[in-house]
Amino acid sequence: TCNKLPSVGRINLTYALTGAGTTRTEYTIVRLAQDEYYLVSAGAWTAYDSDYLRKAIADKTPEFGYIECHDVTTQWGVFAIAGPKSRDVLNEVVKDADPSTVLSNKRFPWLTMRNIELGMCPVRAIRVAYTGELGWELHHPIEMQNYLFDLLEKAGEKHGMKLVGARAQNWLRQEKSYRAFGNELGRDATPLEADLPRFVDMNKDFHGKQAMADHGIRAKCVTLLIDGPDDADPWGREVLYAGDTRTGRLTSGGYSVAFGKSIGMGYVKPEHAEVGTKLMVKMFDRLWDAEVVEDSPYDPKNTTIRQDG
Repeated sequence: TCNKLPSVGRINLTYALTGAGTTRTEYTIVRLAQDEYYLVSAGAWTAYDSDYLRKAIADKTPEFGYIECHDVTTQWGVFAIAGPKSRDVLNEVVKDADPSTVLSNKRFPWLTMRNIELGMCPVRAIRVAYTGELGWELHHPIEMQNYLFDLLEKAGEKHGMKLVGARAQNWLRQEKSYRAFGNELGRDATPLEADLPRFVDMNKDFHGKQAMADHGIRAKCVTLLIDGPDDADPWGREVLYAGDTRTGRLTSGGYSVAFGKSIGMGYVKPEHAEVGTKLMVKMFDRLWDAEVVEDSPYDPKNTTIRQDG
């Protein structure tokens, strides 16, 4: 993968590249031990990622020796809990000699993994959230999923916790400029074109490195706020214009509650990727004003995600 590996107990977001230097797949890598890793990717891509890993292992076995790979997709369930009161909800059910500190920044900082217990359920908890809010992913044995769900639902009642749909999550991740595999990330763009240089370590060797460098930046991923119609939002694939010239397309779209207008992500020519650039989006056979904004327009310093309890 193109990013460095995390230290034990920490996580890294990283990408595996194609031979052409574009994004083959995305993994959150949790390092459980010096020689043991827990890889998380999109559930819909289980067979796709498994095929890639097993082929890579077969290719590298002569160099690295024996490597085991287990698909645990059907053995582990995942709940994502996020929001300013997520720590309060978990504190209701976490088991520890001092439960009030288990989820604190000191014991459980952002971008780390800890094995904890929620009620009677062992949980591999990861301090990360796809919504840009304080939150955790709770990876648990699938046979205890109903128990854990009921436990969290009851604990969350007095805190006003509600279930949230995938579309709302999709809108929130765009406010944070989080790229989605299959939308902003895929075989037609490199991680550098996706404007993710912080996840690429050019000091290490990795598959597709030279091809990625040779490609250069043909187009660049940006986030846009859109003054669109009152009764509709973009979905992705809408054409972007700079004046009368097509400059790119949206890859995602939705509504931003934080900014009170439509939001989108997409690829444009590099000369139109600067923050503040005025563009237009084609919807309903007419053009609507849009502006390129900074990455993570909502909470760009990640203050909310890092908040302590």
